[in-house]
Amino acid sequence: MYIVFLLQMIIWSLFSFIEWRSAHDHFIFKALLFGIFIYIAFLLALRLHLTKKRACWTTLLTIAIYFVCRKLFWSYLL
Repeated sequence: MYIVFLLQMIIWSLFSFIEWRSAHDHFIFKALLFGIFIYIAFLLALRLHLTKKRACWTTLLTIAIYFVCRKLFWSYLL
């Protein structure tokens, strides 16, 4: 599960980079991009032999940690 967590954090880092690159896109396209990255992270967890329930919880946990850390980072910089 530790490897899945690290790989999903890499996926969310890539999401952050792509979101930064598409700063002028509409909200709907960013929401679709977010959905695609959730699906990719979930499929990665399944591919590394986690059960569906554990893959779902791991994906939700990494999303939560990503957004909390991102919020803390941006509030610290400003």
